[in-house]
Amino acid sequence: MESGELGLERRDYLLGVLAEFVAHGGAESLLAPPVIPGSDSVPEPWEPTPRGVTTLLRRLAWHAGQSWRIKVIDERRGALATERKPETQLELQEIRKAELVLTLSYVGEDDVAGTLAHEIGLAHAVRTRTDTKDPYRSAADAVTTVDAERDLERGSIATVYLGLGVLAANAAYQQYSRSGPWTGGYFPLEYDVVRAGYVPMSELAYLLAVQAVVRGETAPPAGLQSVQRDEVLTWLAALGDRSAELRARLNIAADAKGVAARPPIEPLPAQDIDDAESKAQIDDPASRSRRGFRWQGHRGFYGFAMGSLAALALVIVISILGYQMTATPMLICLGVGAVVGRMVGQHTQIVRCSECATVVDLLATQCHKCGATFHGDITALSQRLEAAERLEESEAREREARERKAQG
Repeated sequence: MESGELGLERRDYLLGVLAEFVAHGGAESLLAPPVIPGSDSVPEPWEPTPRGVTTLLRRLAWHAGQSWRIKVIDERRGALATERKPETQLELQEIRKAELVLTLSYVGEDDVAGTLAHEIGLAHAVRTRTDTKDPYRSAADAVTTVDAERDLERGSIATVYLGLGVLAANAAYQQYSRSGPWTGGYFPLEYDVVRAGYVPMSELAYLLAVQAVVRGETAPPAGLQSVQRDEVLTWLAALGDRSAELRARLNIAADAKGVAARPPIEPLPAQDIDDAESKAQIDDPASRSRRGFRWQGHRGFYGFAMGSLAALALVIVISILGYQMTATPMLICLGVGAVVGRMVGQHTQIVRCSECATVVDLLATQCHKCGATFHGDITALSQRLEAAERLEESEAREREARERKAQG
């Protein structure tokens, strides 16, 4: 989006929300340099599990100057058949005093840190509502829930105020390329776009440019992807000489100065998990309710495709060398290549997770992507429901046997 395509009214709204955050918490956070994506900012090892998500959320909250307790409820599912590039799905449900309660539905291979940054911004937006009559707050248990109409956009805007704007902007527009399915002649290149957060990437790019200008910077912040960087550059060219005006609009004193660098990384404080639900879902991977099976298969189709491709290449080479082939030898060559390739492929075993179709080790006990615990093997995906029913019946019989034994 070019700078002229973001209307004046919308820009005024974005600045107005940012000014609210400054009025509530001061300008220090906005005047600090944004967090740069990478291991220097998030040193904790990443794992695609509720524990890993919890740790990443706590680190992002630390960067935002918050010490919230994080509770992640594990409701993960497998990737849907219609999802070409499954994206991370995490949703802030409510805030209980100083605890954030979030529901995790899926951990993808997209920009997880940037996606989670939007939820940290959302938590800040919920905590800093300007209204005093909040129908979602209970005096008895001090629980605040998310109001989608009021909070979602403000949450993504808050990422810039908190210093998480680069992370959030990168996640708001993600581009991925990969090889598509075999068409019979080639593998087409396919593109996927993933968008995280609650405002368009271009609006976050505008706010990042505003942040850079009020900080006295003339270049985009480090860590931006190329598309995001280009948009911020465009806005910097338009806003470069308006620092005083923007500071006045955001209620930032003309002589206020920001720090040159963010504080050094400190270890995350210990977080005690004292409720059974969190202990089962976060601390003990073996107790997760998600179940799956090792889906046994082979590479027959891929062998067929690669054998056909190899035979076709051979025919082309023969033609280039000047040897004339009639249709019959050519078809025989292609047929032999396809048959041989399929035979080789059928003897190449492959094991997938029945829940998300991820390739796993032959003797794996758990899927490294979706976290499903394996309870046996199946030879076709259509057997999954029947296998699950047999597993439930077996567990029910075991429970009954234990109960009878306990009763003497």
